[in-house]
Amino acid sequence: MGVFMTLISQFFNCLMVMFCKLLITDKDFETPLHPLQILFVRMFITYIFCIIYFVFIEKNTDFPFGPKGYRKLLFLRAFGGFIGVGGQYWSLLYLNVSDTVAITFLAPTVTSFMAYISLGERFTKIEAIGGLVAFFGVILIAKPHFLLSIFNNNNNNNNSIDLDSDNSTNLRLIGSCFAFFSTFGTGVAMCAIRKIGFNAHPLFMVSVYALFTVIASFIGILILPGLSFQTPHTIKQWILLTAIGITGFVMQFLLTAGMQREKAARAIAMNYTQLIYASIFDFFVNGTIPKGWSLLGELIIIAAVFSIIYFKDNSIPNSIPITSDLERNSVELQPYKDLNDNSNIQIINNDDSDDFKLSFESESEIADHNNSTELQR
Repeated sequence: MGVFMTLISQFFNCLMVMFCKLLITDKDFETPLHPLQILFVRMFITYIFCIIYFVFIEKNTDFPFGPKGYRKLLFLRAFGGFIGVGGQYWSLLYLNVSDTVAITFLAPTVTSFMAYISLGERFTKIEAIGGLVAFFGVILIAKPHFLLSIFNNNNNNNNSIDLDSDNSTNLRLIGSCFAFFSTFGTGVAMCAIRKIGFNAHPLFMVSVYALFTVIASFIGILILPGLSFQTPHTIKQWILLTAIGITGFVMQFLLTAGMQREKAARAIAMNYTQLIYASIFDFFVNGTIPKGWSLLGELIIIAAVFSIIYFKDNSIPNSIPITSDLERNSVELQPYKDLNDNSNIQIINNDDSDDFKLSFESESEIADHNNSTELQR
């Protein structure tokens, strides 16, 4: 279920990107709508939905900052998510789109490794190989500049690619650093979601992230030179802007709920399907059909993703890590009662040896045992 929810979330993510592209390229704007403003509006709409749910439907008293004891993790999820989005945007100022896509799609591998180190989640060979194969498919689709430059140096003919218009080496290094920060931020956010687990409602993780992003993007619009708020001019633009907010909200909810239910390595690997969804939308909007290396890359991604889904790791961990909430003598074990039977299961603690044993007796036998113990004392 977690993998399926993550797959659907990527569908809505690509739908949101398509609406965003249509809005940015709308010729009715004298100056194209800035992506930071779109991010502000998208997260503002997302936060409005969260307010409606927590205040008027569930009436949750933990809103807006989430349940106590998990607020630091919720903030970490929000901070990591914003770094992931912001790093990707800033890298576009210095890198080609293909280079940015290629680097930021390292996020699934980085997230899997971070979950293995920080959370102790299993990272199987199938997941590792599947992730690397899928990333190779991304490379074939994105055709990053650094690979093209290698082929260009080895093949000086009429079909060589002109690289003189690209950014300088120093600027490309800065852009690459922003892109790598983006993958790190995504990994932090996803690991925070896994750490929180089911201890917080999925919408809490979405709402805190949305609030953080709204504030941060608003400050960015105010302090960055040349930026100002623009309002849509036509009904079409209002519809597109609203659609961006709705699809973004659905995407965030499904992604968070999916990460709660599935290992980070398997869930985050579904991000590679973005490129496949994007090709489908590109076909319906622009009539473009992937060919050559792009088509081969998409087929490789599909095969890798299905291999990760099919070869699920069903092994059970040898031990359950003890956290601060599960310390010795901090958990009270209650007797289990079977409603269809008069018998009962009781866990008895031996104070002398600190050993535990299971007792499967009827209620009358347990009562007699307790009475005899009291008489002996």
